[in-house]
Amino acid sequence: MSTAMWPDWRADLFDPYKVPFSRRNSFLAISWLSEGPQPGFWLRSVRGGDEHVDDGRLFWLQCCDAEGQPCEVKVTLTPDQLRFEGNGGWLALSFADGDTVALQGERLGLMLGMQPKSYDYAQRLPDAVQISHARQDLSLRVQQSQGQMQLDAPWQGQRATHITLCLQPGSHDRLAASLHLYRVVPQRQVAAAFAEVQASSRTDFERWLAATLALPDELKAGRLLAAYITWSCMVPAEGMLSLPAMYMSKNWMTNTWSWDHCFNALALGQLQPELAWQQMAVIFAAQHDSGRLPDFINDRYAYWRFTKPPVHGWTFARLRQWAPEFYTPDRRLQVRHWLTRQTQSWMAGSIKGLPCYDHGNDAGWDNSTVFLEGTPLHSPDLATFLILQMEELAVLAALERDEVEARHWRDQSAALRQALLTQLWDGERFVARHALRGEAVTGGDSLICFTPLLLGERLPLPIRQRLLAGLQQEGRFLTAHGLATESLSSSHYTPDGYWRGPIWAPTMALMVDALQRCGAHTLAQQLAFGFTRMANHSGMAENYDACSGVGLRDPAFTWTSSVFLLLGQGLMAD
Repeated sequence: MSTAMWPDWRADLFDPYKVPFSRRNSFLAISWLSEGPQPGFWLRSVRGGDEHVDDGRLFWLQCCDAEGQPCEVKVTLTPDQLRFEGNGGWLALSFADGDTVALQGERLGLMLGMQPKSYDYAQRLPDAVQISHARQDLSLRVQQSQGQMQLDAPWQGQRATHITLCLQPGSHDRLAASLHLYRVVPQRQVAAAFAEVQASSRTDFERWLAATLALPDELKAGRLLAAYITWSCMVPAEGMLSLPAMYMSKNWMTNTWSWDHCFNALALGQLQPELAWQQMAVIFAAQHDSGRLPDFINDRYAYWRFTKPPVHGWTFARLRQWAPEFYTPDRRLQVRHWLTRQTQSWMAGSIKGLPCYDHGNDAGWDNSTVFLEGTPLHSPDLATFLILQMEELAVLAALERDEVEARHWRDQSAALRQALLTQLWDGERFVARHALRGEAVTGGDSLICFTPLLLGERLPLPIRQRLLAGLQQEGRFLTAHGLATESLSSSHYTPDGYWRGPIWAPTMALMVDALQRCGAHTLAQQLAFGFTRMANHSGMAENYDACSGVGLRDPAFTWTSSVFLLLGQGLMAD
């Protein structure tokens, strides 16, 4: 394997046992799955989202020798190939397109298998093998240009009892074949040529890498990984997805959530503004008539029981500032329409002038301690986001010389800011309150209550100073790697407690921006430095142990990659 094209490649970051192998605009991935009846590498489909049966398993993959016996191999991953080496030979796989994997090898073969369920079967055709995967409404067409195929798929009457296909080297110990998935008719009738496929994949990734934010030299390895994860997690427009979308992961978080997408759009906003726009538009295309956004969408459906916080006004304001020429009057009008409906949806459920959360999932901080005493909940982050969203609506209206609308939103923003200060500031800190009982939640100490720092100078100076001191209080939130989501001294702090302790990328992006708005530039730079060094060392995990910096949960996450790029690029500016 040559990594000359990517001198910053690091094997410990590009770990094929953690990072799925895929490419841009594909619903397919090859992943290591350690659980289940057949641990190993699997060819998977991420269609249908993260509720998909069996993690989208299609076929297990096992390297074998020339006699078809399983053998031990070393596995390496680069953006353009997944490579197996052992038994004196090698086997490499590369994505030809969104539906096709090409493979080539020497003295190594490949076994594919599945445990058939209803209506699954395999056929030996004159020039190929076809395997039906009825549960996922897919067929696999396997063709070889070098080597031989051995199919074992006894017919039961309605399905095969088992299916195993062994692709073995032929003359000169060489193997070349391709695996093509399709729904109705195959789009490829001949085997994809591996060299051409690999070159195409490499070129596509290099173009993406060239359009990825520049980072300091010491973060180049992480930049390469972040670029690969964001590139490989793009899926094409299909079904409910009206535009190409960046999934959160191709491990198991295989949807686009309606606040995660904002951070991915921000990382694209400066160098790929059209793609950034698409990441915003693909969610708003599913916006309900009420203005509510779905919790998430995928190619099959939108999920409505929950939603996510309105960070969209804050996001669009930054995107517009970075690429003002891109935000034409037509696009600004579209953003006004989207944000107006979303804002009205949140305010329609307000109590005592403050909007409410119905569940922690709606805040994106699923199990945060501010939700310990139930809902509906007045939380300071929700009011903050809507204040900023109303301000952006006022700016957009003013740009179109609609002064009446601009004044309306300025007045609404001021009224909400006043409600935030009078009802949720207790003289010492911001608190969350049960909206009906009026009681403050006192059982935990969550970072979510520092979100009003995003208001910057709109907060009275004594409040700003109090919040900034609280962030830096020893043994509370601040660690070498960033900000814990629950105070380290809280009785509810848990190292792997989801939103009760770990460091998360979106909160880091929001808090670094908040500190910049408050003039606390040194602390902002300190946070950005600690987070990016942690991710550069530990990879782009869903979240991190606040004290050790070890990656937790999903190890290949796009919004972490995007925030890493954003904060790293900010360090370049500093």
